[in-house]
Amino acid sequence: MATAQIPPTFAALRSRSQDGQVSSALEQVSLHELSGGEVLLRALYSGINYKDCLSILGRARIISHFPRIAGIEVVGEVLDSSHAAFQPGAEVMVHGFQTGIDFDGGFSEIVRVPAAHVQPLPAGLSPLQAATLGVPGFTVALALERFEQFGVKPADGLVAVSGAGGAVGLMAIAILSKAGYQVAAITRRPSQADALRALGAAEVIDAGLAAQAPRALEKARFVAAIDNVGGGMLAWLLRSMQDSGCVASVGNAGGNAFDGSVLPFIMRRVQLFGVVANAPWAQRHRLWARLAGDLRPDFNALQAHVHQLPLDGLLAHAALQLQGATSGRALVSFAPGP
Repeated sequence: MATAQIPPTFAALRSRSQDGQVSSALEQVSLHELSGGEVLLRALYSGINYKDCLSILGRARIISHFPRIAGIEVVGEVLDSSHAAFQPGAEVMVHGFQTGIDFDGGFSEIVRVPAAHVQPLPAGLSPLQAATLGVPGFTVALALERFEQFGVKPADGLVAVSGAGGAVGLMAIAILSKAGYQVAAITRRPSQADALRALGAAEVIDAGLAAQAPRALEKARFVAAIDNVGGGMLAWLLRSMQDSGCVASVGNAGGNAFDGSVLPFIMRRVQLFGVVANAPWAQRHRLWARLAGDLRPDFNALQAHVHQLPLDGLLAHAALQLQGATSGRALVSFAPGP
């Protein structure tokens, strides 16, 4: 693999572990220190996910081996490749496949990845658009495809989206509304209501409802739901589903456990399933083609919710995100402009 275009060292946020304590810091890294792979990328954008924040701040056991460069997704340009499918100059993306966990990930100016993990940028999406969607957009597409398999149609009723101000929530509002669904955005920040409606929400609901004394079953409001929160919110959504409603559990910012009963499943035949943003290649290609096509959101409307920051701002942002003090979709930007 030729390395003429590669500087001797480049910046990366590297995580290390000592006596069971994880710490992360910007380091100058050389190519031979990266994990193996046939494709070398110049990173353009790397999405910042809740999982990444837990990882780099040592709040959960996510990284398998240290030292490691975290970042579960990256959009970049091929610098060099020993695999015929990926030529220098090609724009590609990587997410899943234990990127940033078993393999070095996207929080680095230069990224080396196995060719088996690389996907060409979907036709019709710019690098910034693909990065804006990223793992959150793909997660929503996975959930929506399951809803469709269960027979959910736009005319059936409201689809609830919890954690509506976060990256997955915002993508869900934009993508579901593009697909014709009426979306109920659930947020703990009433001040966001106008922005959520501008993005496509038909209704905005105060998340405080989920904290009220629970009933065995709540009013049947929703035909489907994408839950980013877990905990009490997931329990409330289950109790609030219509007959044969579907709930996609995609996040746990509000806790891993929830108190519930069998009544939503027995009395209303509610379906609960989990979503993880990994999938076989056939499904990846199918859903990314839809995200560039019939599910393509209004990127102009999303722009106000996308925040780009430099690599040296990542640790401070991660601390704020875990405190619930951020909103929107955050990207580490390695390249100026769109």
